[in-house]
Amino acid sequence: MSVQRLVNPAEAAEAAQTLSTQRTLSRRLVHRSAISEVFLTDFQSVDENTFRAAAQLPPRHFYYGDHTARPATHDPLAVFESVRQMLLCAMHLQHDAGHDTKSITATASLEITDPEPLRAAGALDLLLLGDVELAKMYQDTVARVVHRVRVMVGGRQVGVITVDTAQRPDPVYQKLRMSHRATPPPLSDTLPADTGGVAPAPWRVGREQAENVVLENADVTDDAVRARLRVPAAHPSMFEHAQDHVPGPVMMEAARQAALLLASGSPGGSPAGFCLRYVDAEYLRFAELDSDITVVTRRLPEPVDGGQWTETAFVQQDETVARMRVRLAEAHTGGADDAV
Repeated sequence: MSVQRLVNPAEAAEAAQTLSTQRTLSRRLVHRSAISEVFLTDFQSVDENTFRAAAQLPPRHFYYGDHTARPATHDPLAVFESVRQMLLCAMHLQHDAGHDTKSITATASLEITDPEPLRAAGALDLLLLGDVELAKMYQDTVARVVHRVRVMVGGRQVGVITVDTAQRPDPVYQKLRMSHRATPPPLSDTLPADTGGVAPAPWRVGREQAENVVLENADVTDDAVRARLRVPAAHPSMFEHAQDHVPGPVMMEAARQAALLLASGSPGGSPAGFCLRYVDAEYLRFAELDSDITVVTRRLPEPVDGGQWTETAFVQQDETVARMRVRLAEAHTGGADDAV
C-alpha cells in the first residue's frame, strides 16, 4: 500500500515528456467500441504501485460538450471518463488481468480542486498520475484495488479521482449478475429507444440537447427532486457499447442533473451559473435495465465552503442500489484555494 503524496514538479514534467498524445490507445484496452470515444493516448507502468497516462479531451463532443454553463468549461465527467479508461487500461497492463476480466466499481469520487485549466478552449491534454492505494490478491491475481489518480493540466493539478474496484473473471462475474435475478439480464441494445416518460426542458438540467437528459417525470420541490431515471440505451456515449446494467457514470450524470434541477428552481438560480466540483458515489447493487429506477435527491444544508450540496439515492424495487453526494459551485468563481 502506497502513501498519498503531493505532486513532484520534476516527476510531472518528466512524465509529460515521456507520454504521447499523438494517437489514441487500442479500443480494446479501454473497453470502447468507437475510436471517437477513446480519450486515452498513452500509458506507462512505473513500478508496482505507480503508473501514469496521457489523455486528450476533444474540443467538441455531443455529450461531454453539451452544457449551458458559462463560462464554458471541459466537463469534469469527461475528466472522470479519461481516468476510468486509464484504470481499465491499468487492469490489463499494471495488474496483468486477462481481457475476460470485469471491473466492478464499489466506490468512486471526483474532486475538482482547480477548475481554471478546464476552461481552456479547444482540445485539452491531461496528464494522469496513478497510485495503487490498496491491492488485495486472490490466487495470485488482484481481486480488489483502490486507485488514486491526480489529474494535471499544464503542470497544475486540477483534481483527484479515487476508485475502489473489484476485478472478477467473466465466469465469476456472470454468477454475481444472477445473484439477485431469476432470468438473464437484458442487454441495453435490445431495449426500446423511447422510454415513454416526460423529460424536463434541457436547460433546466444544464443541457442544450434533449438527447442528453437522463431524468423524466420529475417532481420538484424547494428542497428535493423525485424523478425516474431515463435510461438512454441508444445514446452513442453513455451506452457506447451494449451493457447488461446501468453504468455508474450514467447515474453520476443523473445525480448532477437532479442537483441542477434543484438549482434552476431556487430563487435567482439557473443551471448555467453552476458547475460540478465534487461527486462521490457508492454502488451497492447492479442497477438493472428492466426495472424502473427512482432518483431521489435532497438539498443538504449549505456548508461553510458555499456552493450547493445534494445527496441522491437510486431506488429500484424498494432497494437502494446506489448513493451519491454532489457539490455544485458557481461557474464564475473558484480556484486552487477553493477546495472541498
